[in-house]
Amino acid sequence: MRALAAAALLLALSACSGGEDPAPQEAPAPTETALGKSLAVDYPPDGAEDATALTLGVAGVTKAPARDLALFAVPDGMQAYYVRVVMGNRGPADAAFPGGAPWWVRAAGDVLVPATPAPSGLSTCKAPRLGATLAAGRTVRGCLLYFVPEGTAVESVDFQPGDVTTAVRWLS
Repeated sequence: MRALAAAALLLALSACSGGEDPAPQEAPAPTETALGKSLAVDYPPDGAEDATALTLGVAGVTKAPARDLALFAVPDGMQAYYVRVVMGNRGPADAAFPGGAPWWVRAAGDVLVPATPAPSGLSTCKAPRLGATLAAGRTVRGCLLYFVPEGTAVESVDFQPGDVTTAVRWLS
């Protein structure tokens, strides 16, 4: 009787284990495109009821000439970059950006660098006029300023509203 109970218990345990472990699933990779291209994305990316469609583009990434920033304090060991972006809201809802638009530069070593507010007197790089929301049907263009450690390559410009799986990436 004990042998029968032990066999039944062993059979039940092996049935619960599901056999072999399933293969690990890879997380979705960011969407990648080339500089100069535009993409339409759902925003926010979590499929919220108030989601809208954004058209995003990065026209270019250029090193800021030293003369542009001669009157401003550039942190030691940093290279300034200009990133020209466009954001359009195709609707149907307004797009909210409570912490500002989530634009990042991804530098070598997979380091995300946030935009730096451009000094008010810097006429060569004016940020897009974007408040806490971007109304449906509205488009904004502008320039974002980034400070990247000298000698570090800029690999991409990312619009990343959540984790890396939500990123749209323009490769440099």
